[in-house]
Amino acid sequence: MKKSLILLITFLCIINTSFSQVKGVDNTIGKTFLLKSHILNQEREIQIYLPENYHTTKEKCPVIYVFDSQKYFLNAVAYQQNLRFVDETPGFIVVGIKTKDSERSKLYNSESTKFSSYLEKELLPYIDKAYRTLPTERVFFGWQRAAAFGIEMLASKPNLFKGYFIASPTFLSENRIFNVGAMLDKTTSLNNYLYFTLGEVEAWSLDSTNSLAELLEKKANNILKWKYDLFDNENHYSTTIITMNKGLKTFFNDYAPIRYYSFDQFNKDGGITALKKRFKNRGERYQISKEVHSDTKRYLFLLAVRENNFPVFIELNKEFPDFLASFTRDNMFERFGQFYVKHKAYQKAIQYYKIGIQKFPKSVRLSTRIKEVNTLIKE
Repeated sequence: MKKSLILLITFLCIINTSFSQVKGVDNTIGKTFLLKSHILNQEREIQIYLPENYHTTKEKCPVIYVFDSQKYFLNAVAYQQNLRFVDETPGFIVVGIKTKDSERSKLYNSESTKFSSYLEKELLPYIDKAYRTLPTERVFFGWQRAAAFGIEMLASKPNLFKGYFIASPTFLSENRIFNVGAMLDKTTSLNNYLYFTLGEVEAWSLDSTNSLAELLEKKANNILKWKYDLFDNENHYSTTIITMNKGLKTFFNDYAPIRYYSFDQFNKDGGITALKKRFKNRGERYQISKEVHSDTKRYLFLLAVRENNFPVFIELNKEFPDFLASFTRDNMFERFGQFYVKHKAYQKAIQYYKIGIQKFPKSVRLSTRIKEVNTLIKE
């Protein structure tokens, strides 16, 4: 009994020692810099998050400027990390502008002109010089006072940012709304997207935000892309999450691979010609490849198999002649090879299986399929 007790105590001591040697590592997202501003006569704390593949590619990046980033920096980062790995969004740089509660009224209201000058003449040029950016793809995100400041920026410097995501604006004065109308009166076209939101419970901002929406309804529909969401299930603090997510989803809605679920839908959208044009426009906007995305090609070939449409399958192969040979798994060669066999295109099936075997010389499934096709030919 005494021996067992000694063994137990020894065991517990070993376990305790093992756990005491485990060290935690800080999970740091992005970097923080102190940048001197001559316009504001102070140092500003700026957060920077770069896309995960930033240092392994040469692609230029859109930039999301997050105001009051001590609260909302991670909103933009999380959106990207959730969707970037499946190409649902481009990699974008997140720039966080930290503020203190004691200075928000001054920066966004009484000294807003000076602060906008700081953005235009100091911060944005610095970011564009220090990083590979797409200056044509800047986004402004602001909540509460910063949101109303964003409306002021849209009226005074609309092209400084392409996207304006405005969550629960407060201090949205009549003058700020008037200036938006004045800007629209002298503008024929804007390449901007404005998305602003409010919760129905935010009674203090309902009149002013609705007034902005009414003005845009009258003056902006043929000039500016915009949307206003008045939520019955969001409040002053929760609108930030949905504004960021829905704003980015709409702003980047031409980036993700396209998936069609029927060829009727594909043809109604204009078929191959329209598809190629869309990816050409995508490439020009983001300065990336203008080729149709490989996922979209794969979806189309799989759709042809699912709808058992062999003529379309052949046409797709003419449009994208190298795609069927690009797979990194032998089961895909088997799958599409069997579609040739199903339609008695035996020689094409053999040729295709042989391409697969060149990539996967040890593939039993492809070797077996070739033997099966040769048997069919002899029958």
